[in-house]
Amino acid sequence: MARIMPFRALRYDSGRIRLSDVVCPPYDVLTPAQADDYRARSPYNAIHLDLAGGEAQPAGADRYTRPAAELARWQAEGILIRDERPGFYLFEHSFREPGGQMRTRRGFFGRVHLEDFAAGVIHPHESTHAGAKGDRIELLRATRTNFSPVFLLHPDEDRRVWRTLEAAEHPEPPLEFEGPDGGGIRLQAAVGAGADEAAALLAASSLIIADGHHRYGAALTYGRERQAAGDHTADACLAYFCGMDDPGLVIHPTHRLIAGIDVPPLEKLRSRLLERFEIVAEVADGLGDPKALLGRLAEHGAAPVFALLLAGEGVAVVVKLRERAAVDALVAEGLAPAVAALPVTVLHYLLLRGVFGVPPRGGEGQIEYSRSEDEVVERLRAGRHPLAVLQHAPTIADVQHVVEAGQTMPQKTTYFYPKLPTGLLFNPLD
Repeated sequence: MARIMPFRALRYDSGRIRLSDVVCPPYDVLTPAQADDYRARSPYNAIHLDLAGGEAQPAGADRYTRPAAELARWQAEGILIRDERPGFYLFEHSFREPGGQMRTRRGFFGRVHLEDFAAGVIHPHESTHAGAKGDRIELLRATRTNFSPVFLLHPDEDRRVWRTLEAAEHPEPPLEFEGPDGGGIRLQAAVGAGADEAAALLAASSLIIADGHHRYGAALTYGRERQAAGDHTADACLAYFCGMDDPGLVIHPTHRLIAGIDVPPLEKLRSRLLERFEIVAEVADGLGDPKALLGRLAEHGAAPVFALLLAGEGVAVVVKLRERAAVDALVAEGLAPAVAALPVTVLHYLLLRGVFGVPPRGGEGQIEYSRSEDEVVERLRAGRHPLAVLQHAPTIADVQHVVEAGQTMPQKTTYFYPKLPTGLLFNPLD
């Protein structure tokens, strides 16, 4: 049973602070230079809390006590205030797709009771790298506050949950302002019986982590630490809930850049590829127009098709899986049939492992990621990566199939766009 709870959010006093100055993207998508830009935007920007360290930190200072001290000071100054009534917070995020289309994603913020994955209530959908979780645990220990939410998907085919919250009591007018990605943000509290009804509607639901696997894992570890000390105030964490059928729910592809391998000349590489793949196109100026390459992938629909960019020769090769027997062989390795057939599985097992010897799980230091095809080309030209692979995005149905099979996708498979801003709401663990 999913336990979803309203809460008394700690948030910026919009009468004193311009909200567009203090929200920021999640810490883990920012370069150091971008993070410092947000620090300079306002002394109260949420980046000062969520991303410990940075150039502004004095040498030798404890990187986690500084955010804790800032948090306490902002509350003492009245910059951050606590809502009097527990509620959920409706969040509408309008954004422009790269192709120009406008969309709006609708969901709500609340708290979710932390459950071990084995309980079958909350499910991961992709593997994660180990490094980031330790940083999040240390920040929780120092601040006792969730600064960024976990992004959870829930079933809501008839949009009943959203409509229930829309009809709930709203103690204040909505806050509307520009988000860090330039999109429009609308945030409004929903309280009372309507909020309780929405929580009850989701009680029997299974939830899927769309984004924030590290944050969820850190919150779970920290909650268990507190439980061992007889303290249950960290049994839940801040979460954002979005219906899986929401028309604004968008997944973008995450492309791969490969280092530490020898890529043979195209003349020799062809024979390796043709063992399992059909070569559907070769582009002599392979680094010239990556968007056109993505267009070629789209011509093949959901089929496992990829664009290989060879930095040494400057060419691109578009390949498509040729035989179903290769997928059946992955099932024999222990992958569920629905998982084995996913394009991202074919990429990691049959293409990267089968042709280039890159292990399908792990790959820290060897596989790097980018959601921008233009950035992929720039990094190839910089000379560190001999190979990059462009792919199309998985679908929500793909995510569901993986979870239903009890398995996970490789790291950095999905990029739910846009990222949730940090700084809209904080959840004190008290």
